[in-house]
Amino acid sequence: MQRSDSTAAAAQYDVDVVDEAIVNAVAHRDYAISGSKVRLFLFADRLELYSPGKLPNTITLDDMPYRTFTRNQLLVNFLSRIRSKRTGQVFLESRGEGVRKILDAGAAHSGRRPEYALFGDELRLTLWARAHR
Repeated sequence: MQRSDSTAAAAQYDVDVVDEAIVNAVAHRDYAISGSKVRLFLFADRLELYSPGKLPNTITLDDMPYRTFTRNQLLVNFLSRIRSKRTGQVFLESRGEGVRKILDAGAAHSGRRPEYALFGDELRLTLWARAHR
């Protein structure tokens, strides 16, 4: 379904950023943590996405936009071959670009840079809503 330009301009969140964040959470979460789930919470001013698992290897919050990691290679390979019904594009278009896309496009859309934070065994991404104009 195509949205009109006026509808897209008024959107509280950039749907491509939300899609990228969800795909990343599913593709890179730690499936060894039994019973854990990717969780999404919507608030008036933000969306929070929690993904089970600490950052792998030597990746830090600061270098996430510049380094790549693949915790679940089979799942990443699968997601790089199947196409979204909404966009017609593969779910993982170019490896290593997802975090930068989320940060850059999320900031451009809302005026606030998305934030990653670690809470125990979970990674949280906060996407800020576009301010009403």
